[in-house]
Amino acid sequence: MALPKYDQIAGDIRGRIVRGELKTGDTLPSERELTERWSVARATVVRALDVLRQEGLIETRQGTGSIVRERAPLARTAGERYRTAVQTGQVYTAGEYAEIVGAEMLPAPEEVATALGIAVGDQVTRRHRVTFEGEVPTATSWSWFTAEVAGAAPRLLQRERVREGTTRYVEMETGRRPHTGRDWWTARLATEEELELLRLEGPAAVSEARHVAYDAEGRPLAYEVGISPGGRWTRTDEYAMND
Repeated sequence: MALPKYDQIAGDIRGRIVRGELKTGDTLPSERELTERWSVARATVVRALDVLRQEGLIETRQGTGSIVRERAPLARTAGERYRTAVQTGQVYTAGEYAEIVGAEMLPAPEEVATALGIAVGDQVTRRHRVTFEGEVPTATSWSWFTAEVAGAAPRLLQRERVREGTTRYVEMETGRRPHTGRDWWTARLATEEELELLRLEGPAAVSEARHVAYDAEGRPLAYEVGISPGGRWTRTDEYAMND
């Protein structure tokens, strides 16, 4: 089912902010321009802008219109990083970079085996990274790939950055294009390892996002678990609460 139009508009603008195409102080297209571009009623555009204001990404100034606020702390989803890689050729935006902590083959634990549709104990490739904005760690994540995928994409086992992003790289090497993504979110206390990686004082809350990318045939391409410090948003949902 397609997202509502207001959500599509908000998502498009949000993505441009996350990728750095719209920077702090930049003015958004006017309501009239957005109405014409998306072929929607003005009320739909107003609702989309309201979502972005609630997320703290934009503000409206008299006589100026809507502008991008000073960059709010962001926690980008794996799907957002893939779209950035497709559009720009690089998975990270300006000021962002990752340190690859590990890249290895190991037996799949139950959680990973279930996500990738393989047997427990089958060999998988695991990549572990910490993402930074400047000197500040903003996330740590673990990505898993089947032995079949890793065999076709050998850079997954190198402790070097894959600048186009691992999902995009896998697509380029295997021809299997991501078609569907499934995400789960939860909030919990950080583990000792996460406190150290993210330079947090414990106890501290973190957001955990689990992501599976599937190809057009419904076969899993990758499984990722990403951890971000509390207070960094991933998405906003708006829904009816009456019938």
